[in-house]
Amino acid sequence: MKKYIVAFAAIALCATSCSEAFFDRFPTDDMSPDNYMRNISEVESVLTAAYGGMRGSYGDGIVYIGDLPTDNAYDYKLNNSSAHITMHESNMDSQNSIISNLWYACYQVINRCSLVEEAMNSKFPDDESYDELVGQARFLRGYTYYLMVRVWGGVPLVVSDIKDYMTVFEYGRETEEKVYEQIIADLEAAEGMLPDFWPAADKGRVTATAAQAMLGDVYLTLGEYSTAKEWFKKVMDKEGAELGLLDDYASIFDSNNANNKEVIFSIQYAHNQTPSMRNYLGPASLGNIQGQPVDPDGTGSQIYGVNILMMTHELEAKFSADDKRRSVVFTGVSSPDYQCTIPMTLKYFDRQNVIDGNSGNSPDCGCHTIISRYSDVLLKYAECLAAEGNYEGAVAQLARVRTRAGLDTDVALNADAVAKAIADERQLELCMEGHRWFDLKRTGKLLEVMNEFYSRVNAPDLHETILMYEYGDNTSISEYELVFPLPYAQVELNKDKLVQNPEWK
Repeated sequence: MKKYIVAFAAIALCATSCSEAFFDRFPTDDMSPDNYMRNISEVESVLTAAYGGMRGSYGDGIVYIGDLPTDNAYDYKLNNSSAHITMHESNMDSQNSIISNLWYACYQVINRCSLVEEAMNSKFPDDESYDELVGQARFLRGYTYYLMVRVWGGVPLVVSDIKDYMTVFEYGRETEEKVYEQIIADLEAAEGMLPDFWPAADKGRVTATAAQAMLGDVYLTLGEYSTAKEWFKKVMDKEGAELGLLDDYASIFDSNNANNKEVIFSIQYAHNQTPSMRNYLGPASLGNIQGQPVDPDGTGSQIYGVNILMMTHELEAKFSADDKRRSVVFTGVSSPDYQCTIPMTLKYFDRQNVIDGNSGNSPDCGCHTIISRYSDVLLKYAECLAAEGNYEGAVAQLARVRTRAGLDTDVALNADAVAKAIADERQLELCMEGHRWFDLKRTGKLLEVMNEFYSRVNAPDLHETILMYEYGDNTSISEYELVFPLPYAQVELNKDKLVQNPEWK
């Protein structure tokens, strides 16, 4: 795998400066297309490695970027995790480890997908499994580039195996337009190759339905509402026994039924896997008492189970008392010795694998990182309808999501009211699933919403209470922060080709 599975970012780094020990992190010379992938089973193993590469820094990065730099989540300051804290406080730089780890993981997945495609094209073009293997590889590559282009803007476009380390320096940043062309080509190819649904034994693999949902997402991001609506409608036309809203919101996140009919595409985790599910995205497994104020008014003196994806008090306040989703996004774990006194998410807390609130099993979690689910599609479809002036149709889709939450839907039928209602509902329905930052950016609201948020939480009457552990002193974000910085090490290694995003250091 020295030359074939290592990620684009790692190749760039190692080509000039790393010792041979770096490569010990991967299997070495026994995995080239010439002496590996000699049969379909070996090709499948590389595809499995592509799926596996989405765990860890890849899946974590989606959630962190989607929620931490927004009004949804923050990292408890006494954790001393500067990468997460500075991301939330809008004062990070290009050496942030979340950014560099995500870049590396993305190119690792991309290279593995390209290996699968090249092996099938060169060795097994007529094999009966061609469509399902290449289709999955192209979906994963297309989605990964879609993630990257929204995070960084234009990125190096690598769609073939890198056989010579030094050729990596030939790759510069492509325009966003070029990257989107590749994304659409990959996803459309996948949509034509894959089944709508897999049998039970293969649940968790990407599908044509997932490709359709992602194409709708891509065109929505590009502002092509009519085309996006068509792709979302293809997904909605399949609603039935294998696709649709679950009756119970909490059941979406049940590890015993993780590939349920609401989940369209997710990053898969299971008990006793490496890496295990991130305990730091949910309540901690052991008592971790911190003596700090825990409520907006400065009351409370202990926090149990602090993590790095804690819910802001502003988001907590947006959930009405009769919203059924409160049971999922607020932890009630307690014992005679401790009690969780601040809001957190239970979406990554495996209740099926926890004996009690103090169980050491809780980090070993089978809850997946959900990338796309049916309510997400319904709300984005509503967004398309609203953009075309069909406010009544948009509210009807919005009502489906709110009805499950036990809420009425009373929205004025005009552009501003409907757009706000959809945005607010997406924040509540999808919180802590990695959507908020991307939603705010897509709708042109990121600067407005976050600057107002920072202004409120930095008010003098709050600064000496919740700010001492929850918020930093940053008071605004700027337009250049609509994209994140390229990793510092990558730019330093290839300054002529990898030009840093403006104003980032």
